[in-house]
Amino acid sequence: MEIITDPFNMSVWTIILIILPVLYYIYYRKFRIFIYDQPEKVTKGKTIRGKCPPSYPNGWFWLIDSCNLARGDVKFIQYCGRDVVLFRGYDGKPYVLEAYCSHMGSNLGVGGKIRDINCIECPFHGWIFDGETGTCIFSYDNRKIPRKVDTFKYIDIERCTPYISNDQQSTIYLQKIAENQETKLKKYECREMNGSIFAWYHANEELRNKPLYELFDIKDEINRNNMEVRGESINYVNCHIQEIPENGSDIRHFDFLHESILDSISFIKFKWSLLAESGSTPNLREIMTHSNPNANAYKMHLFDRFLNEDNLHYINTMSLDCSLNLFNKYEIFLFNITGFQIGPSMVYLFLWSPYFKLTFFHTLTPLEKFHQRVVHRIITSTWMPYWLSALLLMGEVKQLYSDLKIWNYKIFSEQLKYNTQNYTDKCLYSYRNWYAQFYDGCYERESKSLYW
Repeated sequence: MEIITDPFNMSVWTIILIILPVLYYIYYRKFRIFIYDQPEKVTKGKTIRGKCPPSYPNGWFWLIDSCNLARGDVKFIQYCGRDVVLFRGYDGKPYVLEAYCSHMGSNLGVGGKIRDINCIECPFHGWIFDGETGTCIFSYDNRKIPRKVDTFKYIDIERCTPYISNDQQSTIYLQKIAENQETKLKKYECREMNGSIFAWYHANEELRNKPLYELFDIKDEINRNNMEVRGESINYVNCHIQEIPENGSDIRHFDFLHESILDSISFIKFKWSLLAESGSTPNLREIMTHSNPNANAYKMHLFDRFLNEDNLHYINTMSLDCSLNLFNKYEIFLFNITGFQIGPSMVYLFLWSPYFKLTFFHTLTPLEKFHQRVVHRIITSTWMPYWLSALLLMGEVKQLYSDLKIWNYKIFSEQLKYNTQNYTDKCLYSYRNWYAQFYDGCYERESKSLYW
């Protein structure tokens, strides 16, 4: 008996069983964690910036995403005007030390190896430094024994001026300044949270291991709202570091740079309304009260969750409404953002909409003077389609590119003309006064730096 097969049915099953799964796999790989890495990298350039505050303020700074530092990994990091070695011990913890061995100056971040669970070995002569303390040690019988050494210093290393001994018999260029003492490298505080590793940098040595504030751990908030990380944009900007987070308090720039949804469509525009206040403002909750009860409840929850007496001084807050304006006649409310900038380089944006919730986590890292790395990480509801979260991220990138056109070519402005009778300029004035606290001691440190 001859069996007749239907070619049409075979084609349908081929599509269902083979082609559709392959297409979904490609879609999943592309959009599950969507990464936008700015294709045209900018360099410092030659734009004159005018007189500026120091380039590297005090605070917490992003170093690396957690997924890029496995157990036993060692990285050399040159950010924020500092050279450090970042490594993950076999105990799973990250450690940050100054990069150069105190013996002969070898770079521990290039060829260094993990020893004794959480120590790093110099690739040049094998000196070992404890990640917890920075102390140079011997390891014996599961104990860490500090190495004791003599310290010598050039009398005048640039001119190589000799030191004439009392007996006039010998000429030396290195003078002993200490003997039989422990030696250690600078150790920096670091934190691992929200999928990234951060280091605390402060120009004053007495505050190098005493952070003035802590970062927000948003893990519980993400879980509470059934959200997950969906991607990030990585961008590079030529400007002074303060210019970028200052946008969060610049009310009027939204009207000129962020109206457009698509450049080819003029009858639909964004309309923005912004409030910006320091976290220490006495009647902050009253000022930030939102007219929508649900948006307001979420906002007050965030204030209760993240603001406390220890960090108010180091936080700047914002409340941003966005609506659609149709034909300059009709308005449709889209969302409200509650934003917290903590320190000079971290911004958390919690978006509430009648339709969904999402969170943006912004990090700002100075690669060098006037050259910044800006990352926007998007965290959305788990039900949201992957393509939609990618589209929302690219919408954020489009708005960022509008700002880039300004940042890359502006000066900082030492002298400013404000009309403090209106709220918009009052916010800018207040913001610059607030941000200036993060430069304590930075000018003195940078004036001595090798980078200058």
